[in-house]
Amino acid sequence: MRFSTIARGILPLVDVVILNAVTTLAFLLRFWGFPVSYNWAAYMHLFPWDAAALVAIFYAYGLYAPPKQTPADLNQTVATAVIVHGFATLAVTFLATAIGFPRSVFLISAFLQVPAFLLWRRVFRSLWLREAPVTRVLAVCGEDELPALVHQAGQVFPHVDVVRVDPDAPVPDLSLAGVVLLGKRVPRAVREQYFIGCLSRDLPCFWSPDGYDLLVAGAQLTALGGTPYLELAPVRIRRGSLVVKRLADIVLSAIGLAVLSPLMLLIAVVIRRTSPGPALYWQERVTVGGRIFRLVKFRTMYQDAEAETGPVLADVDDRRVTPVGRFLRATHLDELPQLWNILRGDMSIVGPRPERPVFVDEFRKTIPHYDLRHRAPPGLTGLAQVSGGYYAKPEDKAAFDLHYAKTHSLLKDLWLIATTALRHTFGRGPDASD
Repeated sequence: MRFSTIARGILPLVDVVILNAVTTLAFLLRFWGFPVSYNWAAYMHLFPWDAAALVAIFYAYGLYAPPKQTPADLNQTVATAVIVHGFATLAVTFLATAIGFPRSVFLISAFLQVPAFLLWRRVFRSLWLREAPVTRVLAVCGEDELPALVHQAGQVFPHVDVVRVDPDAPVPDLSLAGVVLLGKRVPRAVREQYFIGCLSRDLPCFWSPDGYDLLVAGAQLTALGGTPYLELAPVRIRRGSLVVKRLADIVLSAIGLAVLSPLMLLIAVVIRRTSPGPALYWQERVTVGGRIFRLVKFRTMYQDAEAETGPVLADVDDRRVTPVGRFLRATHLDELPQLWNILRGDMSIVGPRPERPVFVDEFRKTIPHYDLRHRAPPGLTGLAQVSGGYYAKPEDKAAFDLHYAKTHSLLKDLWLIATTALRHTFGRGPDASD
């Protein structure tokens, strides 16, 4: 029997064993040795429920499906699932008031679980990929789009056999395809044929959305006089959610400013000592409804860096960035002063990243739906940064921002905060507009 079949069958069992081993280690570290029988008996009484919660959460996050994610996405998913499980376990222990040991054991365990499960899942992914089957990818695109689609398919599927089909050619037999990728220039009538063919065969189909797709996404089917109609999903965040979102922003930003003020003072001193100019940098950005506000951040460029060039989008190897600024951008510490903007109400912790007015005017000309992103409060982080990356194209960022504004939920905000923290740990780049 193949490794992948055996391993997937015992995957939940191995997860439970790792959970028990790591929690036992947490006990040893917390008590400087094995705990007394009363403490251990309380844990064993709770363990079946804790293990069941872990398996359920891992299943919900897709960690028992074939590991087709990229290594970075796998790291993010595993770490997020472990954190969610940790919160669930702590919640259960607080409800069970008769718990017989310090709850700090679970905090230590959660801290140890992240590297343990990351290591195990990376090993499993590596072994599984050795036997992963070849996926036949049907790429419906022009010659110029083919390299990008091949690269994107390779990020998801370990072994691919890509066959290109011209967008104007008749739809081929889809029975031998494993995945269908539609390029950006496939006519809508042709896309419809591919959609019907893929749906009838339960065949995965991916396509790059245009403005029309983004605007009608989430539309609800209704009836007017017995005739079916689609009603556009509104682009807004409900008033109740905005109130809760604002309260969370005030509390978290106030705590952040209080706790991180020594670090921020140290960063300001280092900036002043290593390059001429102020430590803080104020820049106009666009917020809800097109209103302008002044965003504050630590200065990462040489003073008057844009005096000759004017406003320019940042690049990966931007020569205008100071050595200290390069470190601050890589670790995202340059964003810490924006906690003040959040406390003031200029922006939120989660939302579309606010852009500079000059770039907003430029993007409006080429992205018709761009202004719709301004119906949600701008944020320190957002869906575009998590899913698209910091150097994604403006039209791709606008697509993620529009989707966030149309599908906002408080749970999604929590997921984005946790995911951002994990991605920053793995060292993603700064926002291209900064």
